[in-house]
Amino acid sequence: MNTASNQDIPRKVAASQGYQWVVAGFRMYRKNPLLLSAAFGVLFGMVMALGLIPVVGGSLSELASPLMVAGFMAAYRALDDGKELELPQFLAGVQGPAIPLMTVGAVQLLGTLLIGQVMLGMGFDSQALMAAAQTQKDPAEMQAVLNQSMPAVLTGLVLFTPLIMATWFAPALILFGGARPATALGVSLKAVTRNWPAMLVNGLTLGLLLFLAALVPMLLGLLVAMPVLFGSLYASYQDLFAVWADDSAVSL
Repeated sequence: MNTASNQDIPRKVAASQGYQWVVAGFRMYRKNPLLLSAAFGVLFGMVMALGLIPVVGGSLSELASPLMVAGFMAAYRALDDGKELELPQFLAGVQGPAIPLMTVGAVQLLGTLLIGQVMLGMGFDSQALMAAAQTQKDPAEMQAVLNQSMPAVLTGLVLFTPLIMATWFAPALILFGGARPATALGVSLKAVTRNWPAMLVNGLTLGLLLFLAALVPMLLGLLVAMPVLFGSLYASYQDLFAVWADDSAVSL
């Protein structure tokens, strides 16, 4: 892959690259589909198991998520370099910069909690919404529940967007470039903002892929779709951050 000067980091690419990242992710997934799918099943199961721990489970699951992302980034880097894929590579986050990665998870957790409180303060009631949908209430009553929830939902989407943008590339920046968590979050936000057309195309393509995967019984389609998503994330990182170091002269 061609490298870029520090002044070009993060690069700005055409909108069509968003689709090409998914194609590249699927191409890399095909190099070792069984191990990539098995690794996702095991690691995702472990993260979900953490979530079952009373009181602290949800927090632990959020903190561990960037470790799983980092593991897949390391695995795809190995495949990209023509190396043999092995299970220890999926533990790169745990064996490497675990604390910085978990710091990103803590930011995700704190942001999610704060946004949740804002939504609750605006009258959002997820239980009432689910109950109304399950009991198939009178259409007028259902509409009233939706009208009450919609402002909070839209506000939540607006607030979640920059959080996702800031954390999207952060694990890869920490793992591959040794970036500090605050730097990784800021540069990730800049990269997504600078390439929002490509990121929009990428998000829509991945969204369609995940929707089709969800139609497969027992959600087995996710064993393919999620590794492809991680492959797309790696491809986009490589495209935008061909060269990176925490002390690089990047104008934030």
